[in-house]
Amino acid sequence: MSTTSFRSRSSLRGFTLVELLVVIAIIGILIALLLPAVQAAREAARRSQCTNNLKQYGLGLHNYHDTHKAFPAGVSCAEGVPRNGGSSGNSFGPSFHAPLMPFMEQSALYDQMVWVGESPGYVSEGAGSAGDHNRAIMVDLELPYIRCPTTRMPRRTYFEVHGSYCGIEGAASEGGNDPFPDPGTQQHHGSNGGQIFASNGMLIANKWLKMRDCTDGTSNVMIMSEQSGTMYRDDGTDVERSPAGSSHGWLMGTRLRGTPPNLDPDNDNDWRNFNIVTVRHPINARPFLYQIYPGFGSSLGANNPLNSNHPGGVNALLTDGSVQFFAETIHLLTLKRLAARNDGSPVGQY
Repeated sequence: MSTTSFRSRSSLRGFTLVELLVVIAIIGILIALLLPAVQAAREAARRSQCTNNLKQYGLGLHNYHDTHKAFPAGVSCAEGVPRNGGSSGNSFGPSFHAPLMPFMEQSALYDQMVWVGESPGYVSEGAGSAGDHNRAIMVDLELPYIRCPTTRMPRRTYFEVHGSYCGIEGAASEGGNDPFPDPGTQQHHGSNGGQIFASNGMLIANKWLKMRDCTDGTSNVMIMSEQSGTMYRDDGTDVERSPAGSSHGWLMGTRLRGTPPNLDPDNDNDWRNFNIVTVRHPINARPFLYQIYPGFGSSLGANNPLNSNHPGGVNALLTDGSVQFFAETIHLLTLKRLAARNDGSPVGQY
């Protein structure tokens, strides 16, 4: 018996052009609705990694304190070792990032580097004997905890690798109507619109502070924060690199002797501390067109703002090792109180 196949008399028809366009439009709308959620999830992951970086710094700082009975100096100078073959003055010592390396699982790298001699913290070409040695070792290295994943800063400029995190050397009093009390430990210099250097924070120039020096309480005082964002130049067009060590990298310290109010350039006339900041301006502060805040700058930036590319604020490490997110709307007075270890004023809500 033969088998007969029957074809359905109703033929399948394709999409019309209008239907196809409607489907494409719906898919486009769904993607547009989903994309912000995906971006928000990615930023949440990046911000979490940034938080973990600062927590790692917190562990490193506490382990350093347990070993040496003090926190590292925010920056130090190579005192009495002239720069670039000079006959007098000091060369650049390292920032606090350097002595923390053995406590951040970087002992092997730390042991290969030289910390005594000419410019151990300055790794640009021709910096000096120690700097040249250190540059050859670290130029192609990127430490995993040194950089916020949200930053848009370049990884390095020439030989110097940029970090995202700065030490807090204190807060500035502007005098006049500024309700923040004059710490009596700050020093003014006329460079870059008038810089203010303070030493009422926890990571200060050429001095190693102890936990007991944090008389306001370790949960009420910042010790580190972010400078991973950008700020506009005074012409309102270009983007200025913002971290305190942006123009010379995370290893750079200072050539200045002493501690505010007794910083001494020793004939160098080089008024720079890298990788630490005196809080003076709001979080994510950016100048308006043709205007610049005092103390801003990529190389002379003692008062560069705490900033980041995280939406709405920055991560900060408190001296007790905890990490908080500070909104850019935080009152400047509160921010200054959080930056000072001994102003004696309650922080309040933030």
